[in-house]
This record gives sequence, structure tokens and C-alpha cells, in this order.
Amino acid sequence: MARTPSGRRRLVGKPITRRTGCWIKYQLDLRSLTYRTVAEKANVTESMIPHFLAGRKNSAKVRTAVAEVLGYPSFDAVVAASSGKEAV
Repeated sequence: MARTPSGRRRLVGKPITRRTGCWIKYQLDLRSLTYRTVAEKANVTESMIPHFLAGRKNSAKVRTAVAEVLGYPSFDAVVAASSGKEAV
């Protein structure tokens, strides 16, 4: 967990939108991937994943794990794909 010199947690970017979270959930379902798969890859609890997808939690580890299990080079590429702006 990244912390600032004052001991506070550092933000890892703004939380995802509900639409992006739904799209990621849909992509996981299409590939028969579970929250457990993402959680194990990110080394976080399984309960963290739905919070992340709803935009209530934010985690660099989960962002990286989502991109990896979905086969994208980065989480930015996942977000671009979810909005239809993926490079062809």
C-alpha cells in the first residue's frame, strides 16, 4: 500500500465508473473468470473485487490483476475498451 510521508494512503487514480465496472464484470463472465481468480492474482481478499468494480474501492494491485486476467497490456487499455475507444 502506497503511503505519503504523513502516513496517509496515496490515491492510485480515480475510481472506475459503474459502467466500466459492469463491463469488466461482463468480460470476466464471458471468459468464465471469477472474482477469486482476480483476487488471487492481486493478492487481495475476494470481497475487495465487487467493491472495486462498483467504484467504492481503488487498488493498483486490482487494476493490474484485472488487466492481466482479461489479457490487456494495462488497465488504461481495459478502460479504453470498455468505452469503445480501443485501438484496432
